[in-house]
Amino acid sequence: MALSVKVKPTKSRSTFGRDPTIYDYANSSKCSNRPSKISSKISLAEIELETEALGEDPEQIGAAGWSGKEDSTPPAVVATYNDYHIDLWFLVSEFIRPEDVCRFALICRKTAEVVQSGRFWTQLYRSYYDRSVEMPPRFQPASMVRLRGLRSAVIRSLYYLYPPFVERLTMVSNRHQYRVIGRQLLTSWHKRTKNCWTYCFRLKTSFKPGSRPARSAQLQREKSSLAFMQDIYMNPEEGCQILMITTDFLKVIPMYNETLFVKNIVQTLSQSMMRYKISLELANYCGKRVDELVFDPVRNVSVLDWWTPEYYTEIGSPLEEESSAAESEWTDDSDWDN
Repeated sequence: MALSVKVKPTKSRSTFGRDPTIYDYANSSKCSNRPSKISSKISLAEIELETEALGEDPEQIGAAGWSGKEDSTPPAVVATYNDYHIDLWFLVSEFIRPEDVCRFALICRKTAEVVQSGRFWTQLYRSYYDRSVEMPPRFQPASMVRLRGLRSAVIRSLYYLYPPFVERLTMVSNRHQYRVIGRQLLTSWHKRTKNCWTYCFRLKTSFKPGSRPARSAQLQREKSSLAFMQDIYMNPEEGCQILMITTDFLKVIPMYNETLFVKNIVQTLSQSMMRYKISLELANYCGKRVDELVFDPVRNVSVLDWWTPEYYTEIGSPLEEESSAAESEWTDDSDWDN
């Protein structure tokens, strides 16, 4: 006697492993936003094909042995470094040129520590000191004993002693007036020179919080310990510049009751096509333009940095007063050991 048994139809195995088509979604009676389950089933053969590295010889794999997992990360490169004693870097610093001080300080932390020491700046001054060169009393060896402000004093003295710096004062490299953009306006004045007028704007850059000039300025304001007397980075004129504009006509510069910044400076040709025209745009701390000063025609435009001798001539700070102030300040023989 034969029995008839009804078997529930199952899915065809031919559908396993195939890619889903648009008909699985567009013509489906049931909405589904996820891929078909059959597309997520991968056979063991496909797994072995994916893990097998392309371009490798199967004989080499069989000889080395199959681990089932290939390490695709490259081997770590072991770099060796030499940690030299700081005394060695002090010996090397004796042969560093003034224009290479920044490069030397960026080598490592120990070279940066060398540059921040009074011994480095004292040695740099002694390497280029020449008795035959006439210098103000502030830059004589008797006034270079104290640590306070030693760095700025050495830099300023090099513009009398070091020939490349002396030549730089006569070059036109200090006429890039676009460097004053973003600086704060401190004071302004004008003076008569022969048949023209020269307008001077004293500007200062803002220091980033935590930077070396900002920490030095904070140390000088607090004066909580004797550490401020040994601060070699002390410099009241750090980051200051003077923008000098020489024109033919007298122009009245208004007085401003708020803190202003140089938003932009534009140099174009004058109407006569023979000289230049300077437009100096001033803005407040929010960046809103407050005023625009126009100088037309302009004979000369120059920028004086704080390390040039002409800078202190313009602000009226004689070096004799600085020398007398240096002699009256506290000094200690232990400064040479730092």
